[in-house]
Amino acid sequence: MNTRRKLSLIALVLGEILLITAFLLLGTNLATNILILNIVVTSLVYALFFVDVLFPCIRLGKQQSIEVGSLGVRWFFTWIYAFAAIGVMLCANIFFSWFFVLQFVIQATLIFLLILGMIAVLSAADRVGEVPISENSIRSGVSEMKQVINNLKIQISTLPDLPENLVHQINSLNENLRYISPANTIEAREIENLFCQEANNMLIVICNYKYNTTTIENHLKKMEMLYQNRKSVYSI
Repeated sequence: MNTRRKLSLIALVLGEILLITAFLLLGTNLATNILILNIVVTSLVYALFFVDVLFPCIRLGKQQSIEVGSLGVRWFFTWIYAFAAIGVMLCANIFFSWFFVLQFVIQATLIFLLILGMIAVLSAADRVGEVPISENSIRSGVSEMKQVINNLKIQISTLPDLPENLVHQINSLNENLRYISPANTIEAREIENLFCQEANNMLIVICNYKYNTTTIENHLKKMEMLYQNRKSVYSI
């Protein structure tokens, strides 16, 4: 635990002690059960506003957490609950004299609604978190194509007896892959998988080009055809 976290925790505890002390000193005219209820409600509101000090969503020098996307939703529910809970507490004990059971039921209902709000916040955070996952998934197919063709380039660089035309075709195919746009369609993924499969098969047999000339040329033709097909596929 770093120094900032320790100081924040100390401040949280001291603030809670001050809250309890204030209620004990100023709430002498309240029934014990109502006094305890007020302390619990106020402490909950205090903790909700203090949580970002102890557990900030944004840390300097690090990638922002996915919680940032749901921060506004959480603060909305926090402020609504805080105003409602404190408002009920003031009305029940200053402007009116509501009995304990009524106050308890209202405050419990507000806490229940707060929990529902926090569930909505978590759902929002999950949806925000799905965005980079989805984007990475879309890009992964093209990245795999580039990786496997790069492996093929490395392999042919160790084989000086390969025909220049074959080397040129592989290098051109490698350069052309940059013109492919990531796509989130099933068709795109299938083409990407087939391309990688052909490239890996070619990688296996290219070491013996003399004995696998026809096979290698067929693999290369299929790869070029798959590249053209994949180039024409875009996201929907």
